[in-house]
Amino acid sequence: MLFAVSLLWAAASGAQAASPIEGVWSFNGGRIAIQQSGQPGQFAGTVVAPTTFSLCTHPVGEEIWTQMAKQPDGSYWGLHQWFFETSECVRNPALGRTAWRVLQTAGGRYLRACFSEPGSGLQPTISPDGVVENATFGCVDSALVSAVPDFSSAHLSRYVSFPASKGCLGRRKLRIHIHDPENDPIETVVVTLSGGGVSRKAKVKQEKNGAVAVANLGGFPSSVVTVRVQLTTFLGQHLSGKRRYRRCATAKHHHRKN
Repeated sequence: MLFAVSLLWAAASGAQAASPIEGVWSFNGGRIAIQQSGQPGQFAGTVVAPTTFSLCTHPVGEEIWTQMAKQPDGSYWGLHQWFFETSECVRNPALGRTAWRVLQTAGGRYLRACFSEPGSGLQPTISPDGVVENATFGCVDSALVSAVPDFSSAHLSRYVSFPASKGCLGRRKLRIHIHDPENDPIETVVVTLSGGGVSRKAKVKQEKNGAVAVANLGGFPSSVVTVRVQLTTFLGQHLSGKRRYRRCATAKHHHRKN
């Protein structure tokens, strides 16, 4: 019985093991994160640092590679997002067939991606020894940068700089700085203030490597205001946390009558 349970555990562990293609890969000056998509047995590549392909730049958050499915020979086939090669860089609704394979050298593994233009109808192939066929646009080799980030156990304070909350606060406005996690920038930021039954959202301004939220503590009937921060990254991960602040009592001045 113990042996049977061990086999079941090993099978489950193997099913959950990451595929060699999963990770953050360098690509033409940028980075693409490959992870499992919502479709069983398929992967997708999302731009996490702007990358240029041909003449146009693919922005952060774009799902540049889709329907990436493993083939019997160990390579992957799927689709690449193209642009029309004009100064406007309009997205081409016709996707190009693409092949990927993780190859190994003495220095480590790397990813070879080979492309065929949308109108060619040809499916590129990459053999186990790296030989390529039917790639009308050629190939790009990418270095492995890191594993796909996992924020399931990350603390919000690693990416959010709250003002100190000791004692009472005399000022009305707080500035909360949000920093982009490495290899998975933040897509949305929601900062909510609540106290005494009143709730409102703070203003959030996007910056180069993150965002700044301006929280106005004025106008709440309670002296204690809770600031909640919720973050969603481009790879679909979530981080949240809160901090409580106590406002200083407003001094009252009495004037004597002569």
